[in-house]
Amino acid sequence: MRNSYREEGDYAVHISTRCRYAIKALVRLALSYGGPPVQSRDIAVFGAIPAKYLEQVMHDLRQGGLVTSTRGKNGGYVLALPPDAISFAQVREIVDGPFVDPERMPGAGQADALVEPVWRDVRQAVREVLAGATIGAAAERARSTPTYAI
Repeated sequence: MRNSYREEGDYAVHISTRCRYAIKALVRLALSYGGPPVQSRDIAVFGAIPAKYLEQVMHDLRQGGLVTSTRGKNGGYVLALPPDAISFAQVREIVDGPFVDPERMPGAGQADALVEPVWRDVRQAVREVLAGATIGAAAERARSTPTYAI
């Protein structure tokens, strides 16, 4: 199976499904920041995240120091940092690993050398956008966006 983003040389800008789930889970926790722990099922419903996948994501976020967990009847997850102190870039690095610029492939031709600066600029722009986007800002958008129940 062809994996085009890797073949095109811009794989460092890929945001995994796991990272997207982690961001949604953190936004849910930010919406309850300062309150009691949020249970896994509430996070899963909010983010449409499969329960087994959520366990893995929350493990990554705990290991990365972004959330803490409490066991028991009233247990759940809370943010370990204020929502505005958590950038999407931090989450991406914890879940997907650091941004790494690819080395030039052996035998890369002149065309690759000509387009690589564009891919480098794209990767840098993505890094900057993710560094400027915070979980707190996403939670504020969620609070101000009307929801409709049918």
